[in-house]
Amino acid sequence: MTHKSYFLSGEKIALRAVEHDDVEAYVNWLNDSKVTFFLELGLRPAREAERETFWNLANATDDAVVFAMDNLATGKIVGTCGLYMIQWPCRRAQFNILIGDRRVWDNGFGHEATRLCLTYAFDKLNLNSIQLGVNASNARAVKAYEKAGFVHEGVRRQFIYRNGVYSDMAVMSVLREDYEANT
Repeated sequence: MTHKSYFLSGEKIALRAVEHDDVEAYVNWLNDSKVTFFLELGLRPAREAERETFWNLANATDDAVVFAMDNLATGKIVGTCGLYMIQWPCRRAQFNILIGDRRVWDNGFGHEATRLCLTYAFDKLNLNSIQLGVNASNARAVKAYEKAGFVHEGVRRQFIYRNGVYSDMAVMSVLREDYEANT
């Protein structure tokens, strides 16, 4: 398996602190056009600045909690997820997830990571609302967020420019009371 210490664990994945070795995997994912197809990431080859920004976000800010996501079967990193732009007085945050290892897509890893992050957000951090924005054309992601309990709040029309087209951004959220009613 692995020597890493896990902060949160599910059946398939575990979440842990981001380590220096993880930054290289993250940069490789940013350079993979299939991984970033629906994202605003990957518009140019990843630079040293992206490495530093990701490392600092994961390790040197108080308004984000960033996790490396390991496949429990292999002990290898397959993605990242976390809570960003945490507004402590308002008890809210933004959720982001990136599953960079395409070999594990469509195996429930994202759903499990999302549920672990929501449990952490509501039960450990005492947050009340978790929001996200997703490319509305990314049907797989929208379906996964709905399955995890996120509800549609609205649409930002033609908000994302990617792959030569403007796409809407679906705005979604889950409140503590929604989450508790579904667990």
